[in-house]
Amino acid sequence: MSEVPKDPAGVTMYEKIFGKPEPKEKPLMGVRELSVNHLFAKVWTRGGLSLRDRRLVTLALLAAQGRTDQLRAHLRGARLGEEPLSEEEVMELLIHVAHYAGWAAGAGGQGVAQSVFEELEP
Repeated sequence: MSEVPKDPAGVTMYEKIFGKPEPKEKPLMGVRELSVNHLFAKVWTRGGLSLRDRRLVTLALLAAQGRTDQLRAHLRGARLGEEPLSEEEVMELLIHVAHYAGWAAGAGGQGVAQSVFEELEP
């Protein structure tokens, strides 16, 4: 299966969200292709919500669903990417998640967040 061309708008938004990709990034195929060429190129670039708003919504939804791998990636991006969120903002978001999506979702999300914060400490 050959690699699909990357939509430049998707690559730009991906880098705003997560930073520059690793040099040995996997080929753009399957779900990665749809993520870069549709989700990041067409959805994350829409008007109506800011990058910050979309970050907050995404973090809340991933925490609520217990999607820890994706939550970890988006938390790293939220702290290192363009328009970073503070630790306080992230923790407050997860308190809100706990009350609307369940205590385990908020507590689990806070555990993932604390782990990411520790990893990113200088």
